[in-house]
Amino acid sequence: MKKVFLGMLLMALGFGTMSLTTSSDYVAKTSINNQKEVEVAKIAFGPTYTIPWNSCCESPIFTIERDIVARGLPTTTNFIITSTTSTTVTYRIF
Repeated sequence: MKKVFLGMLLMALGFGTMSLTTSSDYVAKTSINNQKEVEVAKIAFGPTYTIPWNSCCESPIFTIERDIVARGLPTTTNFIITSTTSTTVTYRIF
């Protein structure tokens, strides 16, 4: 009984190590080869705003979200942070 159990344990460990040796290159090539089309989106950037920011106490994201609401824009407005200093944050709407 012990020999059967040890044999099953060795087989299970063998399969586990086989799955760990799969090359990530092979996985990447397979997913790239299966891709049939690529969608390209055009992104139009809007205005850039620089606003005051208290860097010691809050995230620039919260400051930007408050500014977006204060400007009357929807809360789902997308933005990219272009620069930050210790007192200001600059972001661009798209």
